[in-house]
Amino acid sequence: MSVGKMKKYKVMLKHPVLRRHLPKTRWFTKSRTKRMLKTYSSVFIKPNHGSGGSGIIRVKRLKKRYEVRSASRRKVVRSRFLFKAIKSYRNPGHQYLVQKGLRLAKYHGSIFDIRIYLQKPRGKWVISGEVARVAAPRKYVTNYLKGGHAVSLNRVLYSLFKHNRTKANTYSRKISKLCVIIAKTINKRHPVRELGVDIAIDKKGRIWIIEANSRPGHMLFTQLSDRTMIKTIRRNKRLIRK
Repeated sequence: MSVGKMKKYKVMLKHPVLRRHLPKTRWFTKSRTKRMLKTYSSVFIKPNHGSGGSGIIRVKRLKKRYEVRSASRRKVVRSRFLFKAIKSYRNPGHQYLVQKGLRLAKYHGSIFDIRIYLQKPRGKWVISGEVARVAAPRKYVTNYLKGGHAVSLNRVLYSLFKHNRTKANTYSRKISKLCVIIAKTINKRHPVRELGVDIAIDKKGRIWIIEANSRPGHMLFTQLSDRTMIKTIRRNKRLIRK
């Protein structure tokens, strides 16, 4: 079943641990978007239902103008034309959210985020896969369908923290713990048995929950030379279907 992004956000927002890691997210309206752009240098406008990075619009505040991007399309407009530009990229049949933009940490010059693949093949949640998704050059989304590629999470964290293995391991444990809490929290309200959680680390080292996907794709894991995770995911999928 597909659960909308806003429903999952609201469930997570009620949890005292998760709340601290959630970027501000609201239903998209002109007034909310304008207010958020006064506070943050960029915002992301996302369809409430949808995955694979499709339909995401980024608005970035420049000196006296705004840059509006969707996929490979880009417009730079004055304030009075901002919502006309956003509207030209929106699908009229979809509901949208507006989310605070984050200044993401980079790996070899490209932004990245982290996909944690959780499954509940029997009575408890397990992490079947974890991987860093590195964006294609000059892209602002990391999704596999948008040219993002998989890199071992350990390798990316090790590079991010200047080869400090202790710090990299600490972050890895924190992220795993957080994702299990996310899965249990959402599962209390919605009957899901698979979840793909997208986690980001910003330039200051803060951990953020971007979103939790109730119908996660797993093709990203086929890019890893180590086949262990993709085999685990597929085995657990078979158990879930039984």
